[in-house]
Amino acid sequence: MAEKPKILVVFQHTPKGLIDWPRSDFDYEKRIGELTKRLEDSCPDVDFTTAVVHNMERAKNLVKRSNEFDGFLVYLLGGLTGTPHPIFESGKPAVLAYDLYGGAGEFLFDIGWARARGFPVVGACSSNFEDVIKAVKLFRVVKRLSRAKIILVTSKDSPDYWSVKEVPDTSFREIYGTKKYGGSGETFNIQGQIDRIRKLFGTEVIRMSYEEINAYHASIPEREAEVLADRWMGEALRVVEPTRDEIVKSARLYLGIKKAMDDKKADAFAIDCYAQFHKLAAYPCMSLFQLNNEGLTGTCEADLSSAMTQLLLRYLTEEMSGEPRPGFVNDPIVDPAGGRIIYAHCLASNKCFGPGGPANPYVIRSHAESRAGVAVQSLLPSGNKVTSVQIHFMREPPLMVMHQGETVGNEDAEEACRTKLAAKADVDKIMGNWNRRGGWVFPAQWHRVTIFGDWRKQLTDLAILMEMETFEEDKN
Repeated sequence: MAEKPKILVVFQHTPKGLIDWPRSDFDYEKRIGELTKRLEDSCPDVDFTTAVVHNMERAKNLVKRSNEFDGFLVYLLGGLTGTPHPIFESGKPAVLAYDLYGGAGEFLFDIGWARARGFPVVGACSSNFEDVIKAVKLFRVVKRLSRAKIILVTSKDSPDYWSVKEVPDTSFREIYGTKKYGGSGETFNIQGQIDRIRKLFGTEVIRMSYEEINAYHASIPEREAEVLADRWMGEALRVVEPTRDEIVKSARLYLGIKKAMDDKKADAFAIDCYAQFHKLAAYPCMSLFQLNNEGLTGTCEADLSSAMTQLLLRYLTEEMSGEPRPGFVNDPIVDPAGGRIIYAHCLASNKCFGPGGPANPYVIRSHAESRAGVAVQSLLPSGNKVTSVQIHFMREPPLMVMHQGETVGNEDAEEACRTKLAAKADVDKIMGNWNRRGGWVFPAQWHRVTIFGDWRKQLTDLAILMEMETFEEDKN
């Protein structure tokens, strides 16, 4: 568990006895005590320090201590429009909250002032105190990201990455290999992405070779893998193409990956598999399926954009609901004729509401495009709102794109990836807005990470605190 974020709670009000909202005889000291206790009881994983402000000078003095804290919670109890401005100007992320009949007018002036200037400030009102708690818990998400570690297995930055017989030289290399799109000559600029992630989020990316991960695979006793493989097969709706031996190999790889993550104290695992299956002891699809089912994070294709998005969503959902929802990395297929978008991939969790939630049926299949190895067809539930997200972190400033839909069923076709979750959505808008703001900044994204639930508000607020722009693909 990441260390607690340190938050300075600044209670702002006029001196008692003045004629002002909420009223001249209001007991500010009592109210501050009540709010402080509720904050501490509701957010035990946040370290709160409190201060009281009656004037601009006091606010300026508090800013001198801003380096001691991860952010501010400015709580308006009455009067003093403009007093929080020096706090916002510090550039630290801040939540501006108010008592309904204490700081309502001040809130409207101050939140507008902050947002017009692009400061990382979000607002909440304590008529529903849970809104304040949700906003404060966003600091936990940011802190956890800053302490997270991702294991990355890839050779994308190797000059001969696309030289294998199975993957001929195509325009893909010509597009992504150039400096214009983030590459370096004929290579993928993986180190540039790693450096950017460290700078923006504080997340550490640990490189690991195929040889190392295969060694972890080989270190797992086959009997141990057989137990897990039999469990997967027993829990599956059916097994179609793969043999038991192939599934055992996949189980050994999962157990090896889990051991590598334990050794490196990693929170997430991303592996370049699609063009590099020949380098691996087994297909990793079931490994990532199992990691995501357990509340960890597993991402295919060494897609660091999806890995960061998936990790952020995992932390956000856990902080808000107590259950880390896994997210489903996918290739969206737009179907304007049917008003649908189909989210397709050969890996997906069957615990879309988190490890403690209900499990949906799944089928063990071969990998769809290669017709080999072991993959999963997850039959995800219908009738649920889903939010699809992607972070374009190589852009300046970074950009979070999102859209929403409602699930209506699972497609069962032999073409394309195994899992195909269909959702009703504003497909015409999504299609017209695709990468319109992200542009061709590497990595230009087809992928989206789809998560069950309506997370638009929390994601928008989180993006503000993290100084990311947002673009709603189904609204703009």
